[in-house]
Amino acid sequence: MAFFLVRPAGRTRSEEMRIMLSEQIAEIKDRIETTGIGLRDALAVLDMMVVDKQTEAPGFVSPYETFQDLNKLIDQTVHGAKVERFRAKGGRKPFHTLEIQSEEGEILGYLNMVYLRRRIPFYYLVYVEVMPPFRGMGLGQKILRVFMEFAKERKAVGLLDNIIPPEEETYEIYTKLGWKKIGNFIEGGVEPKTGNYMVFVPDSIPTEKFKIELPRILFGLRKKRSVIDMHDNEDMVGRTIGEFRSIYGALVQLFGAEIESGIATPLMRFMFTRLVTKLLGFRRRIASLIGYTGGESLEQISLSDPVKNLPIQPYAIWRVERNHAGTWGDVEILQTLPRELKEEPTFFIEGLPLYERPYLREWKKKSETEELWPLTISHLLTLGFDPTRLREFRLEGIDYIFERLSPHFFSSIVERRRFLRSIEKSLANVRFRGTRVRTNLPLAVFQDRGNVYVLRRKVDGVHSQEALDQLRTASHLREMNRAAGIEATLLNTLDDVKRWLRLRGQGGLRQVTEELTHFVSWDIEKNFPRIHVDDLGVSLETLWIA
Repeated sequence: MAFFLVRPAGRTRSEEMRIMLSEQIAEIKDRIETTGIGLRDALAVLDMMVVDKQTEAPGFVSPYETFQDLNKLIDQTVHGAKVERFRAKGGRKPFHTLEIQSEEGEILGYLNMVYLRRRIPFYYLVYVEVMPPFRGMGLGQKILRVFMEFAKERKAVGLLDNIIPPEEETYEIYTKLGWKKIGNFIEGGVEPKTGNYMVFVPDSIPTEKFKIELPRILFGLRKKRSVIDMHDNEDMVGRTIGEFRSIYGALVQLFGAEIESGIATPLMRFMFTRLVTKLLGFRRRIASLIGYTGGESLEQISLSDPVKNLPIQPYAIWRVERNHAGTWGDVEILQTLPRELKEEPTFFIEGLPLYERPYLREWKKKSETEELWPLTISHLLTLGFDPTRLREFRLEGIDYIFERLSPHFFSSIVERRRFLRSIEKSLANVRFRGTRVRTNLPLAVFQDRGNVYVLRRKVDGVHSQEALDQLRTASHLREMNRAAGIEATLLNTLDDVKRWLRLRGQGGLRQVTEELTHFVSWDIEKNFPRIHVDDLGVSLETLWIA
């Protein structure tokens, strides 16, 4: 089946809904200049407004181009940046830190390193981060050079694990600066099985002496690696929380008049909703980090009651200067879609019923209401996710789901579809721990007003993470899960499937396999897993790859 682009012939919504993105950017521009918020916060606000730099759409005018001299200001900031050193303090005792600071004291990037004493002293470079608006401008190389000079002064070896994927442009940043693969210093050139270690050895350290000491260095590092990662995760969480607090403060400044008057404009609601959904996504990601035990520290970000009571605006409603709506999909599906959907995708899809997933059902049950609207920022914080991302759609007797995605996932959707199509036949005759596995391909993709929606068949299942959460927390499932080992069955099946996918996604498709999501068979009405129990044990009924 073909998967191609169709552009709508016209639009039907009234002119008052045709809010131009350029008008909104101009409004934010005036507010930023009036309030005088810092450059880093201003850029973060702009990036959120255009939904993570969704610049590929025809007719799109970058906000950086709208602000006169903004690129020049960024260049000046980068040129005037300096690197400051900080010794470990308090709970950050294992770390020494280098920070890239602007002349105004804003942090543009940082480097974490750990000193590990051996016969030859060495510093393990844990992490280098440059803030998104300032990447590709040489700041990464600048802070690495300072680190290397630091190592020379201390007559210490620099060691790092290069986690940059080989296909990325910055993969060779270390070799270009004089770092060498660790295999160059190991007899026979055999590198450790885990990690992609690289070293910087100053001229003051004899190579032969370093080669003798290297096995002890690697052994000691492996012993300390989990502790190092734990402290680095704590440090990353703390820094990110600080960034969220800073952006929240900037938004409060920008929309101070509306907050004080109680007038909630669509732009204001969109910006605060974007911030909160990003915050919730961050909270979900860090839950599995080594050394991080919960979301309690996120309470440091305290939202005011007027902000909490804002009705949410989770999707963009403004258009770019030229019509850029498009629909990609199978011709058989596209021919049957309603005209209203193809002409105004955003408003049609956002008007559909919410997908009644277990998370949402449980929340509605606890809140003792079937009436969700208007959803507020406070509702999102209580739920822990945005329920409007998933919408149910019925067409010619078949149930579908629309999912709203961040625009930066758009290009990966086509690649994901191509990969899933290629493995469909291979999956037809194979089972994983007794579970049949099927694909759930994107049938159509809609891009409109900065929003991206994916259409898929509705399956009798839930996301694997939601299934795990229900097995661990739902009172009617916990004991059964413990007795029958359903969670272990699910995790083991997922591991087998992911391993099988990785083997078929080697090379350039590695990123595609990592972005795939998995759904397991589930009775939504009863909030109960669909499983088979026989003499061989427990197995899932079906697992879908999407």
